Amino acid sequence: MMIRATTIAAGVLLCAGALPVAHASCGPAPQPEFAIPDGAHASRDEMSAARDNLSDYSAQVAAYASCLDTEQADATRAASSGAQHLRDRYLDLSSTVLMRLAAVVSCFSQQVQAFNATGGGADAGPAQCSRAEARSAPVSFRPAGPPAR
Repeated sequence: MMIRATTIAAGVLLCAGALPVAHASCGPAPQPEFAIPDGAHASRDEMSAARDNLSDYSAQVAAYASCLDTEQADATRAASSGAQHLRDRYLDLSSTVLMRLAAVVSCFSQQVQAFNATGGGADAGPAQCSRAEARSAPVSFRPAGPPAR
């Protein structure tokens, strides 16, 4: 009886969005654990390391998104009532991690452009766009430069 009550309570909390849906088997969303160097002052080795870190992070995001897709499909098949809520929850989780990846890719692209324009340097700190607060800003895929007329 206690197990049934616990299962029902967990189901209600899950449908209400109080429990993290995808964290059970997908784990927490991957986070970028590296900084993109300031391309205008970075060495070729620093830019190569950033590229490799970005590639690893991208693979982690792809695996996480695939896991979310599988869990969402399984969950909506198992629960016809509340299926829309579950789809929305998985979409939110997936969108968040993909937008974070897009922000990191955009930052890296900006720094590659700066590196190519200046030839880099030897004493790079993290790029302004590499900071956590910058990653939560809206992503633009337009090249950096003067505004279009």
